[in-house]
Amino acid sequence: MAGPPLSVTRRTLVVLVLLGVALPAILWAAGGAIEDTNPSVDANVTERYRSIDALTGTQTVTIRTNGTVTSRNVATVTLVPGTDRKRIRFQTALERRYELQVSNGSTLWLHDTDRNAVTAVELTGPPTDSHAAARLQRLVAAAGLTDDAGRPRSVGVSPLPAVPRHAAAAPQVDANSSYGVEFVETDTVGGRDAYVLEVAPATNLSEAHYRQRLWLDAEQFYPLRKQTTWTDDDTRQSVTTTYTNVTFDAQVPADAFRPELDANTTVRRADTPNTEWYRSSAQLAARSSIAVPDPTVPPAFELVYATRTTGRIDGVGLRYAAEGRELTVAKFDYPLDVDTDEHDLTLDGQPATLVHGSTTSLSWNCNGYGYTVRGTGVGTDRLIEVGRSVGCPA
Repeated sequence: MAGPPLSVTRRTLVVLVLLGVALPAILWAAGGAIEDTNPSVDANVTERYRSIDALTGTQTVTIRTNGTVTSRNVATVTLVPGTDRKRIRFQTALERRYELQVSNGSTLWLHDTDRNAVTAVELTGPPTDSHAAARLQRLVAAAGLTDDAGRPRSVGVSPLPAVPRHAAAAPQVDANSSYGVEFVETDTVGGRDAYVLEVAPATNLSEAHYRQRLWLDAEQFYPLRKQTTWTDDDTRQSVTTTYTNVTFDAQVPADAFRPELDANTTVRRADTPNTEWYRSSAQLAARSSIAVPDPTVPPAFELVYATRTTGRIDGVGLRYAAEGRELTVAKFDYPLDVDTDEHDLTLDGQPATLVHGSTTSLSWNCNGYGYTVRGTGVGTDRLIEVGRSVGCPA
């Protein structure tokens, strides 16, 4: 079971999994490790992305296991980039409990249209803006797609010129991580020109199980396709999210982000935990009855926020970030299902398990509490180091 304090983009994951909602892995926002300093690029990428009032299109999410398609969902979507405002109607809903998802940014409504029932989930999070545009700018710069003045290079004439792999600058790597960003080629997605970038390990270390490709629209720099691939127990998994029939700055009806309710609709409010957000671990410790972990994190990482969660499960959490990478540490009063016979390692004598994937997770129990350390763009060895720094305090 996941720990209560989660990152902004995954803040409703526990609730939605319990409700049976399938969530695609949207990981590009966490990005790969890039240079420590701000890239030398003007605001074009950021401005173009943020200038999108809304987009409409067809979203296709495909999951593959060892190259074989195991799941494919197609939906008609209306999205406001950089926000949680969205409307997703699945075209094939036979195997889905909820055929329509609508969010106005503060509440998510899950529609079971066959039963005319709606489940409402309150979305709560820290008072921070989306960093998607700034992260995209860093990715484009790190991939070498800027001119001498720091502006994004133009794709050029149509059709796209054939740009071979490795034509751009070599992958640029953060000194505190072994991930790099590389320009792969130019391509088209749904008839739109796109730059293809890859976030992947720069060396053949333990992180080699993970890589991600992004197809960025050449005009608006919105990810038209996101493909994340990883290996878990010798099984190759991938999740690909593609947007076609895209219209940027589409005319969106006023009720696009409102639920479809009538006099006979049954509305249920999901039982969500209460979460409080703090700017420092000291502020959290002053309000929490649970001792707050004091992990040792790599120097580049800074605390973004701390959380206190109360409800059926009480817990505390710390979220760190460094140039697009994420690291979270959580502790809660609920022991995890850690197999003492088939664990991966021990922390202060306590059995611990590692789960590899787009986000690597390390979990263990200590004195009746469950602990998790999660990392995106963070090497497994470094994640274990953070876990050992938390350990099992007396």
